[in-house]
Amino acid sequence: MLTAWAEAHERGVVAAGPMWDGDRWVEAVAEFCRASGWPLLAEPCSQLRRELDGVAVTDHHDLLLRTPWADAEPPDAVLRIGGAPTSKPLRLWIERHRPAFAFVDPASTWTDASFSVSLHMTIGPEAVADAARTLSAPGSGWARRWADADARAGAAIDAVLDTEPLLEAGVARQLGRSLPAGHALYVSNSMPVRDVDSYLRARSEPLTVHAHRGASGIDGVISAATGVAASGTPATVLVGDLAFRHDIGGLVGAFDTEPLAHGGPGGLDLTVVVVDNGGGTIFSFLPAYGVIDPAAFDRLLTTPPGRSSRELASGLSAAMGFEHHHIDSSDELHALLSGPGSNRGVRIITIDIDADANRDQHRRIAEAVEAAIGAQPPGPQ
Repeated sequence: MLTAWAEAHERGVVAAGPMWDGDRWVEAVAEFCRASGWPLLAEPCSQLRRELDGVAVTDHHDLLLRTPWADAEPPDAVLRIGGAPTSKPLRLWIERHRPAFAFVDPASTWTDASFSVSLHMTIGPEAVADAARTLSAPGSGWARRWADADARAGAAIDAVLDTEPLLEAGVARQLGRSLPAGHALYVSNSMPVRDVDSYLRARSEPLTVHAHRGASGIDGVISAATGVAASGTPATVLVGDLAFRHDIGGLVGAFDTEPLAHGGPGGLDLTVVVVDNGGGTIFSFLPAYGVIDPAAFDRLLTTPPGRSSRELASGLSAAMGFEHHHIDSSDELHALLSGPGSNRGVRIITIDIDADANRDQHRRIAEAVEAAIGAQPPGPQ
């Protein structure tokens, strides 16, 4: 069924959403992409955003799909594997163009908010690999055009981030660059999971990325990351200042006088990276911003805390013996994240973020990507 469906469509994409067990899909998905000639639009939480030989893995599809280039190059088909992708531009792009949409859904969740799925399959990676082996070799430059566009987007992003102070996009990019092999990254809801989706790049050494999406919101993120670290896997969690406050209690689990209970002789290896932007600034990216009275907007939506995360982390450090580092540069963040050794204990890294500058940088990055992609010749069809 999958073979016949794929062969009927020359210009398709494979979209990989969140999967805890994404590692077991890697070879099958790579084989399918190579056989079909389709690019892979994999969010980090799929465990499939990694360098794969012969596969056009896009790092920046969330930004690419906001540009006129993406609407000028619509797909004939989309094969989705895993949960509902984080990227809103991906959902809207599919809704606009209504390609043939197959959903590989082994857990039978049928998560399809747009009612776009035309073929639903409860199959595993073996069936996907079998389909790939019977596909005809691709004959167009479709995947190459995606790879070229993604490279242009990456260069445009770097041109902005490499010359400006460290803000949220730069933190997300640096996590992918600096975290060691064998590490796990746990990402909070709200802006962190979106920034990681937009700016974390494929690596030759895979990075396990987890998040819990949905109604749980920003609750329990540190607790979940502490659980990952307690399993013996070094873990870093990226949270905003409100998520940090919502789950400070999660750090109590890391405050243990018996290190052998958590991760071996050295205890937990857990790093909490807190981007302090003064509240729930994700709402300032929504249409309500600038329409509602600013004071009411802050009180009802931004909900700025009374004390900084830096103050809070300093108090926790003194009370529980955690390390605390307050930084303001990518170089400092890299040095802390990439340092040698495991079981380094519990560390809190706080970074102050100017919310207005951060919002403006996100806007300018999107504009820079659109300008870079707009200059790209369309290439052969």
